[in-house]
Amino acid sequence: MKTIGILAIGNEEGGGTYQYTQSLIDALCRDSERKYVIFINSNDHRFDNSNVEKIIINKPKYRLYEKIIKAFQLLLFIRKPLFFTKYEIDKFKDIDLFICPIISEYPHFYLNKPFIFTLHDFQERYYPYFFSPYQKILRWLNNRALAQSSEKIVCESEYVKNDIIKFTKVSSKKIFVINAPPPKSFLDFEFDDEYKFTVIKKYDLPSKYLFYPAQHWFHKNHINLIKAFKIVLKKKNDLYLILSGSEQNNTANIKKLINELNLTNRVRLIGFINYNDMPYIYKLSQMLVMPSLFESISIPIYEAFSLKVPVCSSNAVGLSEQVARSGLLFNPNNPQDIAEKILNCFKKTNLSSNIVEMGYKNVIRINHDEYKTQLTELIKHTSF
Repeated sequence: MKTIGILAIGNEEGGGTYQYTQSLIDALCRDSERKYVIFINSNDHRFDNSNVEKIIINKPKYRLYEKIIKAFQLLLFIRKPLFFTKYEIDKFKDIDLFICPIISEYPHFYLNKPFIFTLHDFQERYYPYFFSPYQKILRWLNNRALAQSSEKIVCESEYVKNDIIKFTKVSSKKIFVINAPPPKSFLDFEFDDEYKFTVIKKYDLPSKYLFYPAQHWFHKNHINLIKAFKIVLKKKNDLYLILSGSEQNNTANIKKLINELNLTNRVRLIGFINYNDMPYIYKLSQMLVMPSLFESISIPIYEAFSLKVPVCSSNAVGLSEQVARSGLLFNPNNPQDIAEKILNCFKKTNLSSNIVEMGYKNVIRINHDEYKTQLTELIKHTSF
């Protein structure tokens, strides 16, 4: 039996890729025809109750000259483990195929092992000013080397598939659009009234609020959402805006704007949320608002669909393809349009009920059994 290694080495700070990895493993754990090994960080306990073998890895820290040589390896497609210890090589020697849900060249590229990886987006091509020169070079090197060297590439929208072809020049035949459902905990969620009050107290949740879970990165577009919320309050003055997610490079600007618009009593930054609490925070909200400027697809949108929470979303990139008629779409660069769509969701109760039902039907079509079938078919037709 072939052994497949899944690289679950992302962390919660990585945003949607963390949930994406969780969903992928939820699906592949259902496959009894192949042996899987999950490679995890030492502090990751998500899979403690899984019956799949788990191996802890800690990606090594390289010195400057080693980083430069490794960059040249990516540039020139030199797939050799130049700085690997014998311990590292032994740890990976029994893996026949790697599945990598995040952009990482370690260890599969350097070990010259076959791999399937997910390329989520080319955001740096559209919003280069969100990235440092170093980040842009690193993303270019990784995306180019991994796309050319991989057996198969997975993405989550036709938009991204076209970008992969455009920017990496790989054949469309090796790219597969496969949508990941939200983690199993969302699809199987059962509301506990008693625990609900624990969550309300823990995060000091108001009775009526809009919810946006996102790290504080520039492309997540918190600024225009906050401006739109100020407009919404003129007609819905009993509302609050709850923003979860860790502080990143845009946090100072977000806090500054909240103060400038006198919204400190209406906009709450609640930071990192325990994943077991997240369904309650969705379910208690009036709606999910997703103003992002750039997403291949949005895991929070699928999470909201699965919990029958209304969705108001940006029409940017793959989001309009994902949402279609299952939510209200707005121009993320126009706070007035964002505000109008939010208010429309409150005004038209029939509309809200219809989009909730359509969203739920959409997400249950891509449940973990269906997702497993698509992934295992891809693996079955991969040479390794």
